Amino acid sequence: MISQDLLRDKFRGALLGCFLGDAFGAGFEGMHPDRATFHMSGLDSPSVHHFVPKKFSRNYTDDTDMTLALAESIVQTGGVDPEDIAKQFSLHCDLTRGYAIGTIKAVLALRAGLKWHQVARMVFENGSFGNGAAMRVSPVGLFYHHDLDKIQEEAIKQASITHVHPLGQWGAVMQACSVGLAVNQNPKETFKKGQMVTNLREILWRGPIEYMRALNKIEEMFVRGKKPEAREVVQSLGNGVEAHFSAPSASYIAITYSPDFCDAIRAAVSLGGDTDTIAGMVGAIVGAHVGEKGLPIEWVEQLEDGPRGRSFARSMADRLYQTWWKTYQSPSE
Repeated sequence: MISQDLLRDKFRGALLGCFLGDAFGAGFEGMHPDRATFHMSGLDSPSVHHFVPKKFSRNYTDDTDMTLALAESIVQTGGVDPEDIAKQFSLHCDLTRGYAIGTIKAVLALRAGLKWHQVARMVFENGSFGNGAAMRVSPVGLFYHHDLDKIQEEAIKQASITHVHPLGQWGAVMQACSVGLAVNQNPKETFKKGQMVTNLREILWRGPIEYMRALNKIEEMFVRGKKPEAREVVQSLGNGVEAHFSAPSASYIAITYSPDFCDAIRAAVSLGGDTDTIAGMVGAIVGAHVGEKGLPIEWVEQLEDGPRGRSFARSMADRLYQTWWKTYQSPSE
């Protein structure tokens, strides 16, 4: 059984890990994998293991912004309440942080008084299959880490505010389940890769076939043993803004490189493409595995620390943990 202190540290690790990956990746967004790999190649030697490159922006983007708003809603309501999540998005989303036009329209519609269930089809008639619901979902994986079936249900529920397309929703499921599974792993050991894939299969078979195909490719890469180059990962799993071309990549990178947070983030950024979101998702999974104590302190200390900066993220993680404890931990335990 995980101790209270370790579990709290894992909640912190996931939110701060998302923050770090998001901020780190923001400086490389849109790069071709070869160019991104070139930028990361100088950071591979042990002597610069914790070196922070100049392109590390220190400021988070919409990924962390929405993650914090979702965490705040779970704390306020004791669970996933789409109406309150929409309220938190309306109150706290800072639209200057790199939001996509679709999300900007959705948030503005919420601020104009539209109901949350009216917003999702405003921009995409058939629903968005982007990774916006996946990038913010780590608080769901943390809060329901004890129940994968509940993670699936609640990940889809929070996604439905902005993403009603199954690909967008199940990308959130894959990410949330990866975070939840990471919480239950020993932070001093590598992931049990085979078990992780098996556990993800048990949930994702209910969703779109694209995610099962991605798991097949992930398993094939694990069987080969040698870590593929960034370009190979992109060809097999993707690096785009579509949920099914980013959530599988994030899970693969996190499972492959954890518990080494720095190497995991560098590997995520080396993929190029949607680097802030993929690195943010990787950071959340690996952070949930290793906890705040497993994050590079040199990186954490350089993150922005304004009203909703790193101190706020840390305190939000503590509040999320406390809410989980009060909700699910029986007095006798």
